[in-house]
Amino acid sequence: MDLSPAHLHLVLNHIPVLGTMLFAPLVLVWGLLRRSRDVTQIGLLLAVLLAVTTIPIYLTGEPAEEQVEKQPWFDKRRVEAHEERAEVGLIAVLVTGAAALVGLWLARGGRPYRRDVSIVVLVGLVVSASLFALAALAGGQIRHDEIRSTAAMAAPPDSTST
Repeated sequence: MDLSPAHLHLVLNHIPVLGTMLFAPLVLVWGLLRRSRDVTQIGLLLAVLLAVTTIPIYLTGEPAEEQVEKQPWFDKRRVEAHEERAEVGLIAVLVTGAAALVGLWLARGGRPYRRDVSIVVLVGLVVSASLFALAALAGGQIRHDEIRSTAAMAAPPDSTST
């Protein structure tokens, strides 16, 4: 199996999308609702792990772009839109991960978790998920005509009417 930069990017970029939309927020909500120290700790740890793993995932984007930029279907405008949205998502998840790390640090040594910090992390995960969803949509539009708007499918992006 050939694991090219583009293939690696496509495989890995699902981690922050699914992690921020489903796994980390659901675990964190469960921990908050049950007032469970262990479950809350796992939710915060997931937020930190998502932040850390998103960095190399983001960094696979440039090599993936370089691999496909000579293809006839390549559209620089769509790739740049995807890249810009992914960068904003990266910043959001890094801030969220830092907040989760603060929450873990404040609860070290058996101290109770600060509910307010956990709620801030939960809000950060929701914001990050929204931003990653927009980045994923822009990324999908690079090669999937079926998710582009009808107007975008009617004409190539750089065409001009005469």
